[in-house]
Amino acid sequence: MKQKPLIIANWKMNLAGSEVDRWLEKFDANDPAVSQANVIICPSFVFLEKLAHHAKGTGLAVGAQDLYWEDKGAYTGEISGKQLIDIGCQFVIVGHSERRKLFGETDEVVNAKALSALQYRLRPIICFGENYKEKEEGQTKKVIVDKVRENFKDIRSTDARKVVIAYEPLWAISTSTEVEEPIADSPESAQVVHKLIRKTVAELYDDNVAKEIRIAYGGSVDSSNVASFAAMDDIDGVLVGGASKEASSFQSVVSEFVEKN
Repeated sequence: MKQKPLIIANWKMNLAGSEVDRWLEKFDANDPAVSQANVIICPSFVFLEKLAHHAKGTGLAVGAQDLYWEDKGAYTGEISGKQLIDIGCQFVIVGHSERRKLFGETDEVVNAKALSALQYRLRPIICFGENYKEKEEGQTKKVIVDKVRENFKDIRSTDARKVVIAYEPLWAISTSTEVEEPIADSPESAQVVHKLIRKTVAELYDDNVAKEIRIAYGGSVDSSNVASFAAMDDIDGVLVGGASKEASSFQSVVSEFVEKN
């Protein structure tokens, strides 16, 4: 039986105060499409507890946008997996392209964060993808295989099943500076990479883990193109940035993906 698709809203450093309230008022968590998917909202840290409280009794889940790999200590400005699980988080994004580019996060750092998340029963959403230069030089396959191996280092088979992978081609992200006008990857091209990711996971673990793990696509996804991604066999969901800031547009993304999946 096919697993429920994952539709992840990454608000990034957007929405505050009354904007969050309006979003929650407008988004219909009782929409039948929501019950047919795993819908995850990832707000800024300061609104995590609010979202977790709102999500109770609905089909929504809450995720953080990052975490630190230690459980406590003198790490000013950081947040731990222990703290996230205490306020009701179920997921956490690690290694988003913006964290890698703007804050210099390496695969080693991302791997440490993923391991820490799993330790506290948080499901990490591990993000990675090739940049424009790597794509143009035909390096996508090598980059992706290396990323899977490096980001899954020391993750046990039982835990690997709980990981979500988000494939983010850097040149396709709406806020990217890789190209002059970022556009979404074609569904067919993304499917090839998703299939490669699943094959690599199978080589690291086994076919059962590869079948269970869910791989989402992220990169300029909106209601106009999400259905075409949903139609691909190895695309199990989407990571949505800009189109998640408005409740109505994100609702449409959920509906369109579920209808086509």
